[in-house]
Amino acid sequence: MSESAVPASAEPTHHSAGRRILVNTGALTSASLWRIGMSFVLQVLIARRLGVDGLGHYTIALAYLNVSQVIAELGLPALLVRDLAQYPTHRRSYFRRLLAIQVVTSLLTWLGLIVLTLMLPYAPMTAMSLWLVGASLPLYAITSASQTLFQAGERMELIMGVEVLINTLILVFSISVLWSGGDELMLIAVIIVTQAISAILCLVLLWRSRILAAPQEHIRVHLPTLLRRTMPFFGLSLSDVLLQRLDILLLSVVAGPTVTGMYSAAYNVVRVLMKLIQSFWKALYPTLSRLHRQSADRYRRLSALSLRLGLVMALPVAAIGFGVAPALLSLIFGGNYGDSGRTYQILIWAAPLFLIEVYATTLLMIEHQLRASLWISVVHILGTILLLPPLTQLLGANGAALAVVLAGGLGSVLSFYLLHQMHLPLRVKRFWGLGVATVAAGMVAFFLPVFWLAATVLAAAAYLMLCWATGVLTIDDFHTLRRTLLSSAAK
Repeated sequence: MSESAVPASAEPTHHSAGRRILVNTGALTSASLWRIGMSFVLQVLIARRLGVDGLGHYTIALAYLNVSQVIAELGLPALLVRDLAQYPTHRRSYFRRLLAIQVVTSLLTWLGLIVLTLMLPYAPMTAMSLWLVGASLPLYAITSASQTLFQAGERMELIMGVEVLINTLILVFSISVLWSGGDELMLIAVIIVTQAISAILCLVLLWRSRILAAPQEHIRVHLPTLLRRTMPFFGLSLSDVLLQRLDILLLSVVAGPTVTGMYSAAYNVVRVLMKLIQSFWKALYPTLSRLHRQSADRYRRLSALSLRLGLVMALPVAAIGFGVAPALLSLIFGGNYGDSGRTYQILIWAAPLFLIEVYATTLLMIEHQLRASLWISVVHILGTILLLPPLTQLLGANGAALAVVLAGGLGSVLSFYLLHQMHLPLRVKRFWGLGVATVAAGMVAFFLPVFWLAATVLAAAAYLMLCWATGVLTIDDFHTLRRTLLSSAAK
């Protein structure tokens, strides 16, 4: 082969692979953004149409649904995305076993929900909601198994297509239910119908995408070994969903739907940011996992840069949100939710702490330090369990928000310690400048006596100017990110 032939054939491949990384990250983040946006709009409509109690009942049902979905998955998606991304010829054998396991576990989880409603003193509406929401779990098993293959094949645009369509249908069908006088149970029936559509669509896309096409090896999957390997991932997945839903589960028992509804108004706004943070790292997980095996230097460079850019985006949202919270919550949810503004001012600081925790757990998973990453979630969960009930009894929804932030602080401290012990990327360039810009943005938004939207714009402008002046954010950062991704693909 001549020397001139090498660049001619290799260069398109490198750029194509780099574009594939950017498409994957953008597609999964966009899908999550769309899902969060549709869910947020629906929550606002429920709050305005069904009131505080209606929002509380619906939020409780979704919290139990999310936890049940993770239980039914047994951590298998996280394990198999990592493994099948490296061994694509094993996909067909593992898909069959994955689908069978998740259908069985989803039925058992549904039964567990029914038993739970018989054991705990839930209101009749809450009990019926949990009975009904469990019916979507077997359908979700099909969607989950299919999307595991999409992620392993780095075909995130397929996930985006399904998510956009299904969440749009959920919003459209739910609006029809609300405006025809339907209640929370009819809204949950919408989830079942759309989950059935999602399952069918995922199977069609899996067949048409040829992700399972030859060449494929017949691999004998030893079930006990597979379940033993997935247990750490199951612990991480369960702890991850509990980090975001444990507060609602506890409030459903210790406070009831009214306080839960007031808390949920603030939480649903904060959750938008937290889900975006989670989706960002989820999209980078296969790429970072591959780079860890191929190039340690590019792996560490991309990790450190992603952490810094994540903090650059999350901190001003928290600071500015703190300043305009009361007016913002009243505008979104109506006059009855003005008190949720104070809850939001406290709860919004959980988002940057969550970013640090997800960053640490992602890197520790890639480094095969699953036990260490699990400890971060365990400490956070234990903090929530110990702090939320007494603080809620003392301060209501504000106490619940304070408990969540304090628990997130405990998890972040442990994250810093573990990353330092393993010599993983931790330092953030010009962190002092980032702190100054964040404080300045928060003060402008809080003290400036203007309409909240104008305060938001001025605070954001002050933040960007200070970041630019102190060198926290430069054009070279985005060029570096692009070069790192393209170089990692070429490697």
